[in-house]
Amino acid sequence: MSGPAKVSSIEALEAFRADLIRYVEKARVALEDAESEVRRTRSWLEADRAQHWGMEIKKRKKRLEMAEADYYNARITRPAESHTAHKHMVARAQRALEEAEAKALVVKKWRERFDNVVLPLVRQLDPAFFMVSQQLPKGVHQLGESIKALQEYAEKFPSAPAKSSAPAPTEEGGTP
Repeated sequence: MSGPAKVSSIEALEAFRADLIRYVEKARVALEDAESEVRRTRSWLEADRAQHWGMEIKKRKKRLEMAEADYYNARITRPAESHTAHKHMVARAQRALEEAEAKALVVKKWRERFDNVVLPLVRQLDPAFFMVSQQLPKGVHQLGESIKALQEYAEKFPSAPAKSSAPAPTEEGGTP
């Protein structure tokens, strides 16, 4: 080295390190939240919605069977009467069952689409996870070590007062 290093602000490095630590924490939380939201959505599609519409199909099949049985019993016991109300009940139960089956099919398609569309996007976050969980903490550590080294250097070699190019005043207040 030809002369002393000119370290102007170790405090600025310390402030940057503190900001970097906060950034790493916020980035980690954001990435974990994104991953968690993806898992929660997938679970909602696979477990909650699939189970819900599966149960609805069972319930609606049972209602359709009951409506058909009521209609059949009414035709047997009262063959002369009009059974329009019973026919409407059977038709309504049939439409409700078809609606549940259609919704179950939509959930199935979304589950397949989710795997094909969202999971590749989530995999693209892997480099960001690596950066936030591995690289940036190493950088924070190295920056801390550099700050320590600079502090030790500054203590060993305190900066000399700046030399002025103007002549120093004499005791009498004038210049020589």
